[in-house]
Amino acid sequence: MQGVRNPARLKVLTEEQVEAVHDASLRLLGRTGARFDHAVARKRLVELGAVPHPSRTNVLTFPRSVVEEAIRKIPRYGTYYARDPRNDVTFDGEHTYSHALGGNPAMLDLETDLMRSSTLRDVEEASRVQDALEHCHTVSPLVVATDVPAPVHVLKTMQAMLENTSKSVSGYALRTAEVEILLQMGAAVAGGEEAFRKRPIFTLYGSPSSPLTYDEHVCDVILLGASNGVPVDIVPCPIAGGTAPLSLAGGLTQQNAELLAGVMLLQTVDPKIPTQYSGRLSLLDLRSGKNLWGLPELGLVSAATVQIAHRYHMTADVYGVTTDANGWDLQMGLERMIAALPPALAGADNLSGIGGAWENCGSLAMMVLDDETYADVFRLIRGIEVDEDRLALDVIDKVGPMGNFLAQRHTMKYLREGEMRNSPLWDKRTMDRAKAEGIRPIQEAAKERARQILRDHETTPLDRDVGRDLAGIVDEGSKALLRAS
Repeated sequence: MQGVRNPARLKVLTEEQVEAVHDASLRLLGRTGARFDHAVARKRLVELGAVPHPSRTNVLTFPRSVVEEAIRKIPRYGTYYARDPRNDVTFDGEHTYSHALGGNPAMLDLETDLMRSSTLRDVEEASRVQDALEHCHTVSPLVVATDVPAPVHVLKTMQAMLENTSKSVSGYALRTAEVEILLQMGAAVAGGEEAFRKRPIFTLYGSPSSPLTYDEHVCDVILLGASNGVPVDIVPCPIAGGTAPLSLAGGLTQQNAELLAGVMLLQTVDPKIPTQYSGRLSLLDLRSGKNLWGLPELGLVSAATVQIAHRYHMTADVYGVTTDANGWDLQMGLERMIAALPPALAGADNLSGIGGAWENCGSLAMMVLDDETYADVFRLIRGIEVDEDRLALDVIDKVGPMGNFLAQRHTMKYLREGEMRNSPLWDKRTMDRAKAEGIRPIQEAAKERARQILRDHETTPLDRDVGRDLAGIVDEGSKALLRAS
C-alpha cells in the first residue's frame, strides 16, 4: 500500500510554540493529572511512577521524569497489517495516507438522498467501496449497524469489514467481552493466535472522556488489546469551549496531556505496541451547542497536532475532509478542502474523514468525492520536482519561438507520469460540450461511481473454511453477549 511522499512541512506553530504546548502538558499532568476509573490501570501506572492525587478520586498525577521516560520509549511510527500483505500500511513520517470516518449512526441513502438509520448492509457496502477506492488506504466502520441488537454491533461490524476488504481494518470495542471475541475472529482470519499476534489485521482504539478521564471500559480495551499485540490508537476528542478551553493553545495542551496519559497506560503492557497520535480537537458553536468541524481553525489545530505528534516521532492521524454544511452545496466543498489542506501540508501521516456527510451521516457518494478530493490534496503535497529533464531546455530549444509542445515525446512522458493530474470525476469539459451532453451535479456523478463499484468491484474473498469459522465465532459470541445484556 503506497501513500504519497510528503515533502511539505507547513508550520502553523514555531518550534518554541510546540515546546510550550509540550511543557504545559507535562505541567498539567504533574499538577492536575488524569483520572483512571480502573483499579488495575491505576495500579500499573503507580508502579510506572504515577502518584495518587491527594484529594481527587481515581486521579493520578505524573512527575515530569516519568512522562519524559515514557516519551523516550514511544516506538517510531509503525506498520498496520492487512489480510493481504500487499495492503500493509507502514508509517514512516515521510508518507501520507487517508481513511474513512467511523461510527456514524445514519446513512444518506444512495437512491433517495434522504437520511435514514444505518444498517449492517450499509457497513458491508461501505467496506466494499473503501476496498475499491485508491486513496482510502485502510478501512473503518463508516456507520453503525442499527438494525442488529446493540450488544452485537461490534462483532457484526468487524465481520462485515473482514469479509468485504483485504485492507487493514480499524475496529472498535466497548468492553472486555467484545475484545475477547474480536481476538478470536482475528485469529481465525490470520491463521491462528500466533499468526495474529505477529500480524494483527485490525487495530482498536481507546478514547478518553474529555477532560482528562479514562473510564473503566476504555481502560479494559486498551489493556486487553495491547496484551494481545493489537495496536491501540489513543483518540482524545476534546471540544474547545465545551470539554476543553476555547483557546486553541489550551485545547492542544489538554489534548496532548490526554494522549500522553493513554500512551503511558499502553506502555505498562508493552512499550513496543504501535499507536497513533489521533488528536481530534474540535470546536463548539456556543450559539447552538453544535460541534463544529468545517472551520479554518480546525485545519489549524489539525496541522498543529501533526507538529506535536512528530515531536514524539508518532504517527499523526488527524481530521481531514469534513464539513458543517447541510447539503450538496459550495460550502460543503470549500469546508472539506480547508480542513484537509493545512494538516496535509504540515506532513500528516494519516488523514481521516472519507465518507462523512452531515449531521453524523455517512454517504457512499461522499466517499467517492472524498477519494477524489484526496487525490487532489496528494498531488498538491507531492509538489514540483525539478531536474534537468524537467527543466526541458532542449525541448524548448527544439520547439523554438512560436512553436508548440503537443507533438513532443516530452509532453506525453510527463502526462503519463502524472505531472498534470487528470481527474476521472471532476467535470473538465468545454462549456459547449457540457451543454450538448448535459450538465449534472457532481454528487450525481459520484453516486453513479458508487453504484458501479457495488456492481463491479470484487473484493478478495475469505477462504471458505475461514469464512465458516468466522461466522461460527460471531454466532456463538453474539449469543453470549445477548445473554449477558
